[in-house]
Order: sequence, then C-alpha cells, then structure tokens
Amino acid sequence: MTIPTGSFGINIDPSATGSAAALRLARLADESGLDFAGVQDHLYHPEFLDAWTLISTLTASTGRLTLLPNVANTVLRLPAPLIKAANTLSHLSGGRVALGVGAGASAPAIAAYGGPQYTPGQAVGAFEEALHVMRAMSDPARNDVHFTGEHHHLRGARPGPFPAQPVPLMVGAYGPRMLRITGRLGDGWLPSNGYAPPERIPGMQRVIDDAATAAGRDPRTIQRIYNVMGTITGEGTPASDSNGIVGPPDFWADTLLRYREELGFDSFLFWPVNADSETQAALFAEQVVPQLRTTKQ
Repeated sequence: MTIPTGSFGINIDPSATGSAAALRLARLADESGLDFAGVQDHLYHPEFLDAWTLISTLTASTGRLTLLPNVANTVLRLPAPLIKAANTLSHLSGGRVALGVGAGASAPAIAAYGGPQYTPGQAVGAFEEALHVMRAMSDPARNDVHFTGEHHHLRGARPGPFPAQPVPLMVGAYGPRMLRITGRLGDGWLPSNGYAPPERIPGMQRVIDDAATAAGRDPRTIQRIYNVMGTITGEGTPASDSNGIVGPPDFWADTLLRYREELGFDSFLFWPVNADSETQAALFAEQVVPQLRTTKQ
C-alpha cells in the first residue's frame, strides 16, 4: 500500500495563480516528514490546473511524497485511460501514487465539459463499472480485457505496463450505495469532514464493513483516510470541531487521536482553511503529527 496506515497528508490547491506555492508546499511536505498530498480534481473549473499534470509535476519535484487526486472524476476521466495514467506515474515514481476516485460532483459541469449528464443513480452505476474496469486493467494475469456494462465497454483492451505494486483505489463516498461499493471493491475510503461530519461516521463505517463482509472481504483491509478541514490557531484561542477543526496544535492532536480511536480512521489529510497553507502545513507537520506518531496505534 502506497499510503501506509498511520499516515498524514496535506491538501495542495490546484489554482493556476498559486502554482508556485503548490510546488513549495509539496517540497515542504516532502522535507518535513509528511507522507502524502492530495490534489482536488475539478478540471471543469477554469481557474484550476489539470490535477494529473500538476500531480506529475509535484511527483517529479519531490523524493518521497505520495501523491493522489482527491478525487478523480471517473465520468470525465474514463477508467481504462485513468488507471493507465496512474500505473504509468507509479512506475516512473517508484510507487508514489494512489488513486482517489469518485462518481463526479457536478453533473451540469461535467456535461458542459463534454461528458454525459448522468442522474445520481446512473453516476453511481457508472462508477461501480469503472472500478471493475480499473481492477481488470490492473491485473497482470490478464492479456486482454473485455467488459460490457451499461456505461463502459472494453473490447480486448490490453493492460499494462504494471507497477511493482497495484495502485490503490481510494473511494470518495457518502451515500449508502457508494459506501457499499467501497466495501465491495475499494482499497480505501476517503471522505471529508465537511460532507461527512464526525457524528455521521460510525453509521457510514458500518455500511462499508457490512458490505465488505458480505463480499467475503476483511473490512480491516480497507484503509480509512479522513480529509480534515480547518485551521491551526495559536495557544489560548477558542477550539471546536463542529464546522471543521479550529484550535491550537494540542487540540488538533487530541481531536485526531479521538477520531482515530472512536471513528476508525487510520490516516488524515489536512486541508487548511482561510489561512496560509505553507504556515499551516508546517504547524501540522511540526506540532500536530509528532504527537500522533508517538501515540500507539
């Protein structure tokens, strides 16, 4: 697994006006001991750089950091070319790639960019097919892949090249159907606290676990990474995790420890909100993460 249990990451904004800052932030994360970084994938936003091009650049500019789209839109990014791109970058980077995937956040924006405008139910069905396609195209035992679905079709596609280890498929999922798909087919779950607040997590975790068990999988093999949005403040400031985590480093460490012990997350990706990302990343790496690394998993 390219993002080991007990890992800590940082969000990197793909804004074109902040491209130099993105490179600095990736290098800061790489040098300060963070494990991975995520880049949101909304290629229909005119102010955003293409996530895969940015990830490739950041991978080449760092030495140990794992990169992933958080999460790639499998409606506009067809699954066979998407897994080909991920496998290629993994091969070139020594395995420093994971693949966050989702069903697409905005049907009108996807349609405006040339993709199909699915209903929510169609988007979920297409996403499940996409996972099957990516699994098949990652199988070194397959010489060619045939797949006939309602939304995706392969007619003798030849998979490869294959990286040293499969690129993990981390699913951004919130609704019951998507959570069940995560349990059946995903390598990990990648929700955000803005859409899945802590009070909802136990029920969502149970849906994933039940689906995994029903599919003959051990739920413990599915990684759980929480996107945590918020701001690290100075000592003595008011602290809360009701609308994102806001508070000093010790409060952050205590909160993430509670999320690990009570909610079942093993890794965390920090999204700084309304603050300088480089300063926030340094605080996270230097004052929050060490407290969690020294706490027994």
